[in-house]
Amino acid sequence: MKVNPQAFFGFCAGHVPLLRALGGRAGEISDADVQRLIQSHAGAATELPRTTWQRLLEYQILVPSEPGSPFYLLADPVGRLLAYLFDEANPATPEMIRGYIASLEALSRKLGRALEEENVTVVELSFREINDTLRRIYADLDETHHCILQEVARFKTTQRQVSVRDKFRRIVHWMERFVEPMIDIVRADGPMRSSFDDIEQLLRRAREQALFNDHPALDRNLRYLRLVRKHALRVFEQCRKEIQPLYESLRRSSFIAEGAALALQRLMSEGLANWGTEPLIGVYQMRIQNVPSDQAIELALRRLAEHPPEPAPRPMIDASLEAPPAMLRRQWLDSLPERAASELPIDDLLQWLQERHPNKNTHELLAGFTALLFHDGFEGQFRDGAPRSYATVDCRLEGSPLRLSHLAS
Repeated sequence: MKVNPQAFFGFCAGHVPLLRALGGRAGEISDADVQRLIQSHAGAATELPRTTWQRLLEYQILVPSEPGSPFYLLADPVGRLLAYLFDEANPATPEMIRGYIASLEALSRKLGRALEEENVTVVELSFREINDTLRRIYADLDETHHCILQEVARFKTTQRQVSVRDKFRRIVHWMERFVEPMIDIVRADGPMRSSFDDIEQLLRRAREQALFNDHPALDRNLRYLRLVRKHALRVFEQCRKEIQPLYESLRRSSFIAEGAALALQRLMSEGLANWGTEPLIGVYQMRIQNVPSDQAIELALRRLAEHPPEPAPRPMIDASLEAPPAMLRRQWLDSLPERAASELPIDDLLQWLQERHPNKNTHELLAGFTALLFHDGFEGQFRDGAPRSYATVDCRLEGSPLRLSHLAS
């Protein structure tokens, strides 16, 4: 059921404390608890509690946990909106990031097949899905970073009496549940880097084959890949630096508290009479075994001294001065707009390309044709009349001539 946005936000504006209280409740909430929250947060509201309850259901702020159930849940979209408005972040779990990586790997395979089949539609759709997934990864990383920093700040400033053991367990939970697994995922040799490298190669391949002509968008996506990759590692390295000192401090305090508890337990069980006659911590004799003999040390030093030196390996440097074909092709495509601009209008664009580049094959001619047709400063119009035939180096094309001119201002 659709909800009127104006009525929805008007209701939310008048019931901010109630919404915040609902957002702070984890899991299911009964209708009786909701009624109590409505009455306790009525404030200066003029409507009846029953009306507020009906509006919560009508605007789908609360949804039943299952059909016919007296228990309700805060709707997920509303929960995300409240978390955004109240600056309450939820950390992304390693399973969520692995799910994103699996999605990117599937999109990578899909994009690779589309490039082999030259399916422009699938290339464009895959490009958009990749872009959306990268943005979700970036947003989740930011939320996780914000959430961990909030947890660290809460530990440093809280006035509530919490045992050292409980504090230590919470820090260990954050280290083992979020920070360490995430670093394994986003490190330089982790699965995220491998997936991003594959996608970057496919995006460059799509640009070289001229199957996706929005070159600025491609460049933005390539930059965004590198940005997300660096941002992910930086975020979790910083989180580990924030949590590690707390972890070490609480670890020492936990050991001290555990030792004091053991000593107190022994004092209570054995009494004060024997206290001090025996050490609380047993001191054991330490023996060093398997110490190398003089002959073994002499043999190791002699082998080290007599080891024949070897020159450092020299890197294999290709002295060829020939530019790679892909770079030459890119330079040729980039130079076409400037050459064509000096001769506009061009009555037949494909014939113009043939006359000036007779040695180019069909694939390269069509790539140049596409680059000029979709250039920001030009506009093209197919001319009426009978189709013409164009003989290229490797095949023959037939189609209506295209007239290229400056874009009308």
